[in-house]
Amino acid sequence: MGSTAIGPMCIGDGSGWRFLNGAWQGGVDGELGPPDGTRVEYLAVREEEAYGDFTASFRFRLRNITPVRFLFRLQDSRRFYALDIPFGGQQFRSRACWAGMVIADGSPLQRYLNFGLVPGLCACLERWYEVRVRADGPRLRAWIDDIPVADVEDHAYESGRIGLGSLQTPYTEAPRFDRLLLEGKQQVAPDWPGLEAPAQHWIIPCREVDPTSYQSYASIIKSNSEEVTLYLTFGNPNAVERKRAVFIRSQDGGRTWGDPEPATLDVGFGGPFVRRDGTWVCLHAQPDDAAAPLVAYESDDEGRTWRGPEPLRIAGGWPGEWRAGGPWRVVRMRDGALVAPVMVARTDEPQAETQCPFWAAVAMRSEDDGQSWSAPVLCDADARDADQPPAMLRYAARYYEVAVDEAEPGVLVGIGRPDRDPYMWQLRSEDGGRSWEPAIIGHFPGFCPSLTRTASGALVATTRYPHFAAHLSRDGGRTWSRPIIIDYAIWANQQAVEIEPDVVLVTYMGHIMDPGQPDSRIARLRVTDQGLVLDH
Repeated sequence: MGSTAIGPMCIGDGSGWRFLNGAWQGGVDGELGPPDGTRVEYLAVREEEAYGDFTASFRFRLRNITPVRFLFRLQDSRRFYALDIPFGGQQFRSRACWAGMVIADGSPLQRYLNFGLVPGLCACLERWYEVRVRADGPRLRAWIDDIPVADVEDHAYESGRIGLGSLQTPYTEAPRFDRLLLEGKQQVAPDWPGLEAPAQHWIIPCREVDPTSYQSYASIIKSNSEEVTLYLTFGNPNAVERKRAVFIRSQDGGRTWGDPEPATLDVGFGGPFVRRDGTWVCLHAQPDDAAAPLVAYESDDEGRTWRGPEPLRIAGGWPGEWRAGGPWRVVRMRDGALVAPVMVARTDEPQAETQCPFWAAVAMRSEDDGQSWSAPVLCDADARDADQPPAMLRYAARYYEVAVDEAEPGVLVGIGRPDRDPYMWQLRSEDGGRSWEPAIIGHFPGFCPSLTRTASGALVATTRYPHFAAHLSRDGGRTWSRPIIIDYAIWANQQAVEIEPDVVLVTYMGHIMDPGQPDSRIARLRVTDQGLVLDH
């Protein structure tokens, strides 16, 4: 067939379209929209035509924090290209817009062929964005508001169907599409089975639910016996609520899990680590307690009973100008020392509900297996004058929720959640956490991070955004791979550990939309020569 121009496309009675998770509707002035709901993935695919080379254009507007996609050269539900435009709640704080070209190759993990910040474009609700996508053989290009956002080559798919997608509609306000036009070489569409919901590709560690609440924040600890224990709370993450908590244990590296048991520690599971003698230690912050801002709980029987709290022994005491927030994962370095990153804020800083309560990070080092700790050191230095006291903070980067690990012997690398910046911040210490270089703008966006060094020396970073993604570095954090989409979880607060050589076990919150769902999730990620793959 020759070149054909079609459009604007409309849904009409739905003939000629296939839908996933409900029929799309035609709206005012021909707008196209998925149903308002809380399902994870809504797709509308033109069923009768296929295209190889084409130019497509459309516009979209967001009614809430809902990522959108244009899919093309679809082979089936799990094999296609897509222009992916992720959106998340904190994205509106930074005003940043990101986009990239995705390939789905049939495996559970989708890969970005490119991904980048779109300069000159602000993430906004209730405005129209103009999109254009062009496919010329293996060359795939895209623009948003005439700003180039993708120019890649890939040879996986030569032709296929087209479609629109909406992901993660958490607040039942789906996006709207309009003026979908396409010009290209129309081909006879091959037979296909239609759209199928993606198969679950994560592990659910706990089937116990609370019909009035959510499976919420989880953390994980690996004992010296190789047993893995998950600390899972029930509560509304929006309200930072913890109604109750359970322990779930695994004897096979997180592939299967035992029955939940009531947690014997009721203050959370922040900053856990294991001493050489097998003692479990959990660090806990008490932001409003000036006398004991950081305390420790200890267990000699792998979490079945606890003693504490005991104030941490900190050299020189805790600085009075700092409020302590939640400790992040404690790192054991190859020389045996422990390094504990802790979120902080100035005590004289106003703590408005609309602002992030913590906006910096310090690190403490222990040379005696966590019995005592060094004075906290800001994980940042003054970029203009190395001798300037960092406590002044006039030029300090604003980040919190930091994850660190030892990239090379004695060298710590970290990533920090930005306050209002489009990129994450990256941290570095060359002397085991005793001092830190000036924090730098990192390589990728993200929130609520984990960072894990594996046996081969790779660094695996997982972040909330884009979607729930992983990045891989093989050179100590100097460069990173493009993101790999693990899941479409919208909350995705997480924690990760290396569970086997080059296998990272990450626990994260799932969809978190409907109370009473077993929605805490586990993924096992293996580092291979080809990149990250699922290991279950």
